[in-house]
Amino acid sequence: MRILVVGAGAIGSLFAGKLAGSGNDVTLLARGDRLESIRKNGLELRESTSSTVERFPVKAIASLASDDRYDFVLVVVQRTQIRAILPLLAANQSSNFVFMVNTAAGYQAYADAVGAQRVMLAFPSAGGEVTGSVVVYRIGRGLARLFQTTTVGELVHSSGNRVRLLAGLFCEAGIPTVTCTYMDDWQKTHVAVVCAIAQALYKHGGDPVRLSRHPADVRLMVAAIQEGFAVLRSLGHRITPRKLWYLRLPKVLVAAIFSLVLRTDLAETAMARHARRAVDEMAVLNKELLDLVEASHMDTPAIRTLSSITPVFGN
Repeated sequence: MRILVVGAGAIGSLFAGKLAGSGNDVTLLARGDRLESIRKNGLELRESTSSTVERFPVKAIASLASDDRYDFVLVVVQRTQIRAILPLLAANQSSNFVFMVNTAAGYQAYADAVGAQRVMLAFPSAGGEVTGSVVVYRIGRGLARLFQTTTVGELVHSSGNRVRLLAGLFCEAGIPTVTCTYMDDWQKTHVAVVCAIAQALYKHGGDPVRLSRHPADVRLMVAAIQEGFAVLRSLGHRITPRKLWYLRLPKVLVAAIFSLVLRTDLAETAMARHARRAVDEMAVLNKELLDLVEASHMDTPAIRTLSSITPVFGN
């Protein structure tokens, strides 16, 4: 398969490297120092629990020609960057644009730019950061899949062949992946969860271990997640995936689970690092969640309390 990855941050680099390692023809769209680093060294990846650096030679480009066709174009950028990317994609003739972007606001802008039939949707179960030229990463495997598994779908439902093909490519690359028919509901559910977690982390300098030592704030975080779920249900959205049923258990039980998880490497690599790095994106997502709250006319004191927190790091 011929695949373009737009976005050379930690997650884009991770998917590009793993897909190249499983035999695909992968090109990465990058800019500035990151572009030069990839051209010189290839992609360098290291799993967070290992000292081994994997190296994958991939093509790196700085611009995308309109007639340069790919089987899949993976758009792996932050929510705040998507508006600048859409005109570039609109001019390209590839058939499948896979938006791996956090959003609770729907996909009309994507459809307007490239056409609804070309819009595919996905979300990665992975975390990491670029340290020097090396991407230190963690992929959602094992117990981590209780929280999230890489998920793919499409905007306009078809035979499902391209969805299954993409999921298969990810699985072959060592990234466990499932498919979902209702990606808008999936994304809104995800935003309800991650906004609560990020805002609670911000109260404690982005430190998950410090947050775990404040049971009242962990309970507040869980209360905000449950309020978010209630908001979504009131607006007619599904809470999906179904495996998140346990987040609707009594707050004290869910808080106890989170208190343990917050002390693990999973919390640091898959939750806290992104929250610290993507403050602007989280602010946009928090606004999108509050828009849903306003539309529901529901009382959400926990969401309101957490949404008022200003991120402060290093204290």
